[in-house]
Amino acid sequence: MDGNTSNRLDLAASIATLFRSASMMLALVGSLLPSLAAGGSGMLEFDAPAADRPLNNFDKLDLAGPHRYEPLFGVDIGGLALKRSAPDAFPLLYTDSSELVETSDGIDPEMKLGTRISVTLFNLTRYAPGVDCDLVFLSVDDTVAETRFDAGNYTTTNLHPLFYGGFPASPGPGYTMFLDSDLDSAEWMIGYRPIQRIRLTAGLRWFRLDETFDVIDTASLATTTRSGFFSTASNKAFGFQVGGEATLWTNGRSRLYARGKYAALDNEVRGSAVAQNTSFSYEGDKDTSLFDVEIGGSMWLCSWASLQVAYQGLWLEDAVGALEQSASQSFFDPATQTPAFHDLNWNGLNFGFSMIW
Repeated sequence: MDGNTSNRLDLAASIATLFRSASMMLALVGSLLPSLAAGGSGMLEFDAPAADRPLNNFDKLDLAGPHRYEPLFGVDIGGLALKRSAPDAFPLLYTDSSELVETSDGIDPEMKLGTRISVTLFNLTRYAPGVDCDLVFLSVDDTVAETRFDAGNYTTTNLHPLFYGGFPASPGPGYTMFLDSDLDSAEWMIGYRPIQRIRLTAGLRWFRLDETFDVIDTASLATTTRSGFFSTASNKAFGFQVGGEATLWTNGRSRLYARGKYAALDNEVRGSAVAQNTSFSYEGDKDTSLFDVEIGGSMWLCSWASLQVAYQGLWLEDAVGALEQSASQSFFDPATQTPAFHDLNWNGLNFGFSMIW
């Protein structure tokens, strides 16, 4: 067994141990919080609203489970603005004299807009108050980077892009590189509020990431047939997720909150690369982790509606990105034509309109 394989096995064992520990801690916290709350000074008492304002639907979300009240239905409709992480720099573009003039730093992903929708059924039964069910879907699909390179900007006649270990047989004076990244995620979660302003969750998560990285002869962009190099990378992950949410501060009309989720997923990956008459494909399977963090605030518009905005961060471990594969695989070495796993992340904002009845 080589050192890399041993390291991967050690990392997998460590992640498994961490996940088991986290699950045990979540169970322990869930069992202790009610007793801690009962022993605290008024922890189970909800902060009353101002005398001139009745209790609204958003206040009720901070009530602990033992408080009985009618079931509620909630919908969040909004958008996402996320930026994909750039890959570690690797050689990308050479001149006729084999001089390196560009690395992958020249392909800088842009922030792209998407959608986020969630539906929540609060207090599923009066016999188990404080138990909720969430359905959450988010999607960001678009070309995240488009960069044009022209020989006129360098001391050369033609450019030689390095794509999966190969160069064009007939180089040209200009190339345009595209990185498309399509991200979709769906969650089904059960939540419980053991004490005031704290909510624990557990459930299932599905995560899909499909990407393409293409190097196109710029002159062919105006034609019906584009000439150049093409590649794909696909991740389809599914598994178990745990998380929690806390109200950090509220004055009855506004709220600051933090939300965190950890998902242990099985990631099925596959991809391909094509250069004229040369091509290959690959596939694999790997355990991966997804961290989902949200910190934000909301402002009540009325007793049943609010506006919200929050920082959104996603960290996906052991995934295949189309651009990153070009630096790790080669058309000419079958030994490298296997998935090369990297960590990817997205950072940005989510914003939207919330309604609770």
